[in-house]
Parts: sequence; C-alpha cells; structure tokens
Amino acid sequence: MALEKPAIFLKGNHEEEFLNFYSKFGTDKIKRGKILNYFGIGLDHVDWLKNNLVYYYYNDTAYFSHAGIDDSKSLEEQTEYDLIYSAFRENLDHVDDKLIFVQGHIPFHSVRYIGNHWFIDTGCGLGGHLSALVYPELKIISSNN
Repeated sequence: MALEKPAIFLKGNHEEEFLNFYSKFGTDKIKRGKILNYFGIGLDHVDWLKNNLVYYYYNDTAYFSHAGIDDSKSLEEQTEYDLIYSAFRENLDHVDDKLIFVQGHIPFHSVRYIGNHWFIDTGCGLGGHLSALVYPELKIISSNN
C-alpha cells in the first residue's frame, strides 16, 4: 500500500472472495470488525483492495491477468470470472500471436512458458517460492535463487 512507484495490482480469486465475504455483512460493524481482526488488517486495507485492484492489464505486447483467460473467447469477451478462475495451460497464440500472456493462479515448481503463455505462480503460499517476471525484459526473479 505504501509503494511509491507506479504499479498495477491484479485482482485474483482470493481477493475477490475476501471482498465478497466482507461485503456480505453489510453494515454489521461487529462482524466486519471480527473479520478484519482475524486477518490482522484494517479498513484501510479493504478500501485499498476495492480501489486499486484490476482484473487485467493490457498493453501493445502483453496481457496480464491473475488466472489467464478462457481461450475459447476473444480478449474483449473475457469475463471477470474468466480472469480470476481460468486454468488454461497451453499456448495462447491461437488467441493472439502478438501478445505475451502472463498469469499466476496455477502453481508450478518453477516459472514456465508454453509459446506465448507464461506461468509465474511457483507456489509461495503452498511451501514453494515467490517468483516474478520482469517485463518487458522477460527476466525471472525468484526467492529460491
């Protein structure tokens, strides 16, 4: 939240589910307070999540989303559900051969790519390590290096 450099933050299924769960309690301040206390966060965190997360980021050369895309649809047809829950694990050049697609959501032992489709989730929350893809250099940074 204190990052001073310009950055884009993608919404994933866990953020979506947390915000839906939190909003389920409407104006019940006691229940909402218990949720915040359980996760050790404040209302400022909830507001930050609501105001700063996007389902995808797209530029002239790459398309970024938490869980990739539904490969049977055009980029314009992707739904929010597709972008946070998809699990397509193959090359995406049949969708767009000029773009690099970068996603997380599906943990692998190491960063991998299939054609123009990059998978950068290396299971940090499951005992693996944290990885990142520096773009546009396509340089991999990993906590296990």
